[in-house]
Amino acid sequence: MIKLIALLKRKPQLSHEDFAKRWLFEHTKLSSKLPGLLEYRINIATPHQPNAETLFDGTAELYWESLEAMEASFASDIAKIAGEDADDFCEVRLHIYT
Repeated sequence: MIKLIALLKRKPQLSHEDFAKRWLFEHTKLSSKLPGLLEYRINIATPHQPNAETLFDGTAELYWESLEAMEASFASDIAKIAGEDADDFCEVRLHIYT
């Protein structure tokens, strides 16, 4: 099993609330359709953080059966569309494979 952890930072013009709504109610209509995706979790950072400003506004966890399955999923048309969509509301998207 392979898990991708995505660290996301919203674009400066978006409020935290608008970022969360955009991600949860619009982007997931695309990202949840990635081929071979077994599980998808979104974690929105709460406004209460130990530092004045957190580096990221949320994380996502996406699971596939294997690295090969994940790479094939990312090569799909829906993945390209979802990536472009994420670029519309995210200033930073970092991926960590585990």
